[in-house]
Amino acid sequence: MKKSCFYGLMAVLLLAVILSGCGGGGSNPPNPPTYASGSQWASATSAAAFTARLNHTSVVYDNKMWVIGGDDESESSCLNDVWYSGDGVKWTQVIVNVPFSARIGHTSVVYDNNMWVIGGYDGSNYLNDVWSSSDGTTWTQVETGRIFSARTGHTGVVYKNKIWVIGGYDGSHLNDVWSSSDGKTWSQETTGAAFSGREGHTCVVYDNKLWVIGGGNSSGLLNDVWSSSDGKTWSQETGNAFSPRYAHTSVVYNNKIWVIGGYDNSAALNDVWYSGDGANWTQATPSAAFSARHYHTSVVYNNTIWVIGGSGYQNDVWYAQ
Repeated sequence: MKKSCFYGLMAVLLLAVILSGCGGGGSNPPNPPTYASGSQWASATSAAAFTARLNHTSVVYDNKMWVIGGDDESESSCLNDVWYSGDGVKWTQVIVNVPFSARIGHTSVVYDNNMWVIGGYDGSNYLNDVWSSSDGTTWTQVETGRIFSARTGHTGVVYKNKIWVIGGYDGSHLNDVWSSSDGKTWSQETTGAAFSGREGHTCVVYDNKLWVIGGGNSSGLLNDVWSSSDGKTWSQETGNAFSPRYAHTSVVYNNKIWVIGGYDNSAALNDVWYSGDGANWTQATPSAAFSARHYHTSVVYNNTIWVIGGSGYQNDVWYAQ
């Protein structure tokens, strides 16, 4: 049976996803927009140098966009390669196989002048190891897994000079919150936040708060939004932001929270939403120029929002105009 990189929620919800390929081509590097509305999107490239993939991670570091790991539909394993780009068009492979195991459903952050990779799923096992790198080539294992339970589908952010890990799936859907100032020693901020346990959610830092958005669990998909100033006490900002979804992306741009795509109860999405308060949401577009997708990544780079890869096993790169 083919390796499944659709863990936890996919099995619980019995979701059937039909995945298709992607084309080639490219375009000139984009000029930085003065302001990106989120309604208009342009293709930086329809076929980046990295293999088409989903469930990878992306960060902005050293004035570049980075892509780490994921699933490229191969039969044998997930990926542990690392790529970067300064324009979204030309991508350079830093290393074919990093020291950590190939994985999906991990989380990545930039903290203390390093890129960090935390946990995930290697096709057979959930993980809770922690790795860091200052150049994308040399990676150091900071923690071996004697911390929070091994998990996938969690989120990671940097807030109040700490790395935070929130929720995920370890065989059960989680709503615990952990923080660390060094990636090695972790403190459990709460064993059970006010929001329900979940995976495939997003988390951003906005208005000096942590925000958790959507996701899914054994009861179904979610469209709630929660915030916290300390990671312990959480307030629900809305229980009905937009259509329920998971494996979407969220970024902070132009003093707003943005939500892009994901998977609802029937299909992948390519809608874009934004909010200035987390409670009231405006749809920037019901159908962006890029194909509907989930398990993609989004970052803010060069004064705009970027979307990279995702379901359909894509290696296209898009930016908001």
